[in-house]
Amino acid sequence: MIQVAQILFILSVLVILHEFGHYITAKMFKVRVEKFYLFMDAGFSLVKKKIGETEWGIGWLPLGGYVKLSGMIDESMDTEQMNAEAQPWEFRSKPAWQRLIIMLGGIIVNFILAIVIYTITFSTTGQKTISVDKIQENGLAFGEVGQKAGFRNGDKIVAVDGEKYHDFKFVSMAVLFGDKVEIERDGKSIELQLTDEQKGEIIKKEGKGFAGARFSVNDFFIDSVGKNNNGILPFDQIVEINDKKITYIDEFFDVARNKKLDSLKFLLIRDNQEIIVKTKIDSTGKSGLSLKSLKLIQNFNFDNAIVGEIVKDSEGEKAGIELGDKILKVNNNKVSNYKDFKKQLSFIKTNETLKLTIERENSVIELISKLNKNGKIGLGFKDTKESEYIVRNIMPFGNSIQEAFSQTWNMFVYNINSLKLILRPKTGAYTQVQSPIGIARRLPDTWNWEFIWEFTAMFSIGLAFMNLLPIPGLDGGHALFTIVEMITGKKLSDKAAGYVQTFGMIILLTLMALTFGKDIY
Repeated sequence: MIQVAQILFILSVLVILHEFGHYITAKMFKVRVEKFYLFMDAGFSLVKKKIGETEWGIGWLPLGGYVKLSGMIDESMDTEQMNAEAQPWEFRSKPAWQRLIIMLGGIIVNFILAIVIYTITFSTTGQKTISVDKIQENGLAFGEVGQKAGFRNGDKIVAVDGEKYHDFKFVSMAVLFGDKVEIERDGKSIELQLTDEQKGEIIKKEGKGFAGARFSVNDFFIDSVGKNNNGILPFDQIVEINDKKITYIDEFFDVARNKKLDSLKFLLIRDNQEIIVKTKIDSTGKSGLSLKSLKLIQNFNFDNAIVGEIVKDSEGEKAGIELGDKILKVNNNKVSNYKDFKKQLSFIKTNETLKLTIERENSVIELISKLNKNGKIGLGFKDTKESEYIVRNIMPFGNSIQEAFSQTWNMFVYNINSLKLILRPKTGAYTQVQSPIGIARRLPDTWNWEFIWEFTAMFSIGLAFMNLLPIPGLDGGHALFTIVEMITGKKLSDKAAGYVQTFGMIILLTLMALTFGKDIY
């Protein structure tokens, strides 16, 4: 519900301000505004009230919103008034340059909103970036698809098409947008060129997270082994494989992907002691260890961990555990990290009760819970500590304005490059286009004002870009015909405008139906 509330709030802010841009410019040129609606009122309105000449309302269908201007064929598809003689207060009676400004009013407000949000953010909480230098200090870890495309664990991405980046969140997408990727490998410079097919595989299987930081193997432990454990137990930590020291967790996964292996020798740490385990490899897990069933999990510190997810109808939910709770003890035994927590649960049999000592809103309480048949409570945890790779730069107000303009432009270019990628069928990027439903599922499940405003700024630029597209039915389509009129001196007839608007609405509704249908499915 919090995710739904967030997306509705963001959409409401964006739609109201976008339509206000059309409204204020229309009033500036004395055009009558008949309706101002948040969301679409197809068939009926949830709320409506007429104030002066304008009906203000909220529709039931959260697909944007609209202002209805007298003397204009728009989303309402009302063509009756166009049969009457043009009136001075109508949109069609105004000079082309005024109509162009009215059409671009919403887009201009979207850009202004993004600049204002970035300015305030950069001067208060600071500009938040993922430091390229910090995250690449030990090189990067790549997924299987990324490695097939030519990357190797430990590579550092230096530049894409000659451009260097300081914020890593733009790097992985730049690789997908660009042609030539310059990497540093073992101190040498290498150039990679990814094909559209390779980019398509990355987009389909790994997304923009195909490259990330390398994590120390010391921060992971074995969570489960499968039925045939071959002497490897949960909570063991991996030190060496085949007499080769494992430093990063990606080195283990590289071994696991090697299908030619028939045996392995592990050096493990178990209860603070080193032990050696030799095992045969069998993908079925019948006569040896199946590496697919060997699951490793990150051991994070519980000092900053809170309950971030509760499985519906789980034992944890029944016990009264709430989001944001901090677990201190299990059966009076202090748990300082995730491994401690899992270990304490492993001592408890199914249907036995356990006591959880929890910190909630600066108070310590105790709850009684059980484990399900799989030995789990049904909780997920979230680390509240900001990543070590994040850098915050709090700027003077004047500098934040300049940087806000730069950030807005960079995000606009990002949208242009995204569209280019979508229009290259071999990349399959068009399959990743999402409706508000898909976007809402990616939002955090706790209310976070910093994230919401940052997302609103990004979404506002995306909305401005989308409306600039020269598609009939969008602001860009109306603007294009107006610009053509200003150049040629010839105006599109009302009948032709009606056909064009209808065609544009069919395209837009079809695209919406496809994206919404995909996300609902």
